[in-house]
Amino acid sequence: MIHGLRTLTIFAAALLLGGPCGCASTRSPEGPPPDVRDEERVQLIEQDGFRFWVEQGVTSGAELERLAYELSRARKQLVARIGRARAPGDFRPPNRPRGYHPDRPPPPLPDSIDVVVLEGGKGTRCHADEEGLTLLARHLWRHDGTHELVHFLAGSSWRPIDEGLAVYLTEDLWGPERGFPTKVRARVFQDLGLDQRLEPPQMRAGMSRVHYDTAGAFVRWLIEAYGWERFWQLYHGPERAYHEAYGVGEVELWQRFWRYIGNLDLSGDTAYPAYKALVRTRR
Repeated sequence: MIHGLRTLTIFAAALLLGGPCGCASTRSPEGPPPDVRDEERVQLIEQDGFRFWVEQGVTSGAELERLAYELSRARKQLVARIGRARAPGDFRPPNRPRGYHPDRPPPPLPDSIDVVVLEGGKGTRCHADEEGLTLLARHLWRHDGTHELVHFLAGSSWRPIDEGLAVYLTEDLWGPERGFPTKVRARVFQDLGLDQRLEPPQMRAGMSRVHYDTAGAFVRWLIEAYGWERFWQLYHGPERAYHEAYGVGEVELWQRFWRYIGNLDLSGDTAYPAYKALVRTRR
């Protein structure tokens, strides 16, 4: 068993049975986060700097144990990767950028982060906000917990840059989803005529799987090609301020990205034909 999770396993068993055990409870003195819809149907489990508010019956003890391990490991890795650019729980609209100030000390990290785990229904989705993380039980397998933790620790930005960062760091921590790296996915999109420049106004209205994967590949390329400092200027700056961060405009950067994707040598890469066939079956 993973070190430090034996107690959590006991708590998870109590959760599945619907009864209290140890410090598991139905509420905390501060009260549950707003996304908890029914206090009587959730139990609180505190572990490794997280407070898990879990609807009874939506997940198994083993799944909850994996989630606790994932978030504990991800938090340590992400705090190191994000570094002084962190802005935990700082969510604001795109027209109110916080700016990037590497010479200033970063905000303190919270002692504990709330994580609500729900069954979910129509109109519900995984997300992060100033209250913490809200996760749908059916999406835990794809590391949505890590994805939303990136949003919480880095603070809000603007689409597609914020989603691209979350996709990139989640892939870096846990490997490509279903074994298909985002840069391979982007090449498939390009070869099938699905390549595009992701426009923030359109992305605010909603993002498809193609958009998420393209954003992840784009952010990975920005960071690998130009480094973290310029990226954080973009992330924490005004919407679409590419020129201020990189010295070239948005259109030029997207053109460079798609040229890079088109020049990838994928000969012998089994992920490329497999993903191309998968996308074709879904069109």
